[in-house]
Amino acid sequence: MTVTIQELTNHSYIDHELSATLDSTEAFEGPEKLLEIWFFPHRHCIPKDENGDMKTLRSIAVEKWVAILKLVKCEVLSIKSTEKMDAFLLSESSLFVCDHKITLKTCGTTTTLFCLEELFRIVEEELGWDMRAKKEENVGKYHPHKVFYSRRCFMFPLKQRSIHKRWSDEIEYLNKFFCYGSSYLVGRSDQSNHWNLYVTETNKNMNITDDCGEDDEDETLEILMTELDQTCAQQFSCKREVKTVEQSQQDENTSEDEGHLSGYKMTNATRLDRVYNNEKNVSFHHDAFAFTPCGYSSNIIMDEEYYYTLHVTPEKGWSYASFESNVPVRHVSNNKQDNISVINHVLSVFQPRDLCITFFCKSMDNESFKKLMKTSGEIPNYTKKDRIIYDLDDYHLLYIRFERNC
Repeated sequence: MTVTIQELTNHSYIDHELSATLDSTEAFEGPEKLLEIWFFPHRHCIPKDENGDMKTLRSIAVEKWVAILKLVKCEVLSIKSTEKMDAFLLSESSLFVCDHKITLKTCGTTTTLFCLEELFRIVEEELGWDMRAKKEENVGKYHPHKVFYSRRCFMFPLKQRSIHKRWSDEIEYLNKFFCYGSSYLVGRSDQSNHWNLYVTETNKNMNITDDCGEDDEDETLEILMTELDQTCAQQFSCKREVKTVEQSQQDENTSEDEGHLSGYKMTNATRLDRVYNNEKNVSFHHDAFAFTPCGYSSNIIMDEEYYYTLHVTPEKGWSYASFESNVPVRHVSNNKQDNISVINHVLSVFQPRDLCITFFCKSMDNESFKKLMKTSGEIPNYTKKDRIIYDLDDYHLLYIRFERNC
């Protein structure tokens, strides 16, 4: 599926002033903090109120999300909405809001975990969702269906704010907020490219509705890449002018948004809109932004409810790119593509020296899990350095690290 120019005109929200004035000259830390909260196992599990109405996370006003994100130290550039998802493109990465879960991914020196208190307050007061733990020993803590928090080790940890300087401080904060959490350091602890994970036990005792049905057949692929090939990295440089607030206000009546237009052009030029072979011709929505002097973020929604997102900080010396997706590749490709093909497509765009792949799924019988388990020679020009498997309650995690051959 190729992105079209019409995608520049159908945002449900766009901040033209921020788009025009955002300057990323001082940006440095590419690796993101990734927070995913499943309040319920499925949208059908959300309880109705006394009037028979069902309020969901998507019922929360945009202004409230903007306020929550300000606690994280990032802002909303634009939003694309479908029948089942709101995809926020941020000044530092992305937020995806479904009826029953959110995925927040933020780079730089954002304070991702500082949104938790306000988020749960709004969920409780506006939606009527009681996520507080019921057992006496966990008084004051929350126990939603599932929580994941992960990040690659930082390149410049001491430049982070507050608790985000150290993984141990982040875990201490999370354990004060959630119950039944576990922490993992995945990969070689003596190297500067390991990956950290925090995950809570699945809450299987929630008071859910009779028609809740099965959990989502959730699978998530993440590719975290460092030391990008410099020719590839230069594709994500942008020389557009950063405007003052006054200049942006003078231009607010024009339809052209240079940051989003440049992002659209980058997506087309790098073929990042063609990662998946969309044989089933499912719906396809694209939102991208090119930062100045360099950098790129994009959200793509497929089939109304699945996303893949890319973020690039191409500066020489600390170049980094990430790809994350929950798109069921065999579904959208009508069984004509697998995640090995997806990985090779992404690597062809960035050609990193080092990368790690993480893959979450519900069953080891998952076709992608089995194929990735055997992966080695299927990734041309790369050598596998590590492969680690974790059983995590009702999920399985596969971690693989590769280095490019000299």
